[in-house]
Amino acid sequence: MLIVLVLLSAVLFAVMTISTNQRGAMRNSIIGLLLVVMIGSIGLLFTNDNQHWGMKTVTTTTEKPLTSAAALSGAKLLLYQPLGNGHEKIFIYKNSTTQKKVAHTTADVTTTSSVTKTSSQSAKLVTKTSRYVYRNGFYRFLFAGVGNNHEFKARHHEFKVGRDWVILSTTQAKKLQQQAKTAQAKMKTQLAAAVKAKMTAAIKQNPQMTTEQQQALQKQYTTAAKQQAQQQLLAQLQKESLK
Repeated sequence: MLIVLVLLSAVLFAVMTISTNQRGAMRNSIIGLLLVVMIGSIGLLFTNDNQHWGMKTVTTTTEKPLTSAAALSGAKLLLYQPLGNGHEKIFIYKNSTTQKKVAHTTADVTTTSSVTKTSSQSAKLVTKTSRYVYRNGFYRFLFAGVGNNHEFKARHHEFKVGRDWVILSTTQAKKLQQQAKTAQAKMKTQLAAAVKAKMTAAIKQNPQMTTEQQQALQKQYTTAAKQQAQQQLLAQLQKESLK
């Protein structure tokens, strides 16, 4: 509506100003009125464009599951790429284990991110998106044609993860992956030696164990040793994340 008023008042103002057929107070009053309408309409359009006058903010919330962004000996990782002074970060994540390519947050002033650790076993990404919409039908009619209804305002990503998750920079993750590859063979040898020592002690204590019992016991010791190694890795990752 305001766009029509600007165009119409501008045309009539030009016609009335150029025309020499009419003189006097009536003509001047009409020219003044058209000028007020034109300037007022332009002012309202400017205010709407810069201050979103006649609009309100509406926020929608979406939730998506979250899985580890990288495979590192079974650890649950949320990665980020620091920007500038390190306070701003681009988070790197996956929404499912079948997802081949990682997703990431955007780097702009309208997008923010945070991490919340919870007691829940399931991790999720909660995204809140805010947009400008007109307060009612009157403002939609008034600013018809402007095209800024549902204009994007801001977006916030909240990564809700369990306490066993580790948040690392991409640099830290690459460093730990290299260390894990180097230590993998050594860890395998240590695990085998530890299980063998326990099996030797168990057989010495109970020489009457059957083959089935020995196999079950060896499986139990192997599982326990792997869990211990996993806990050590998690502690190392958590220590690294605090640097």
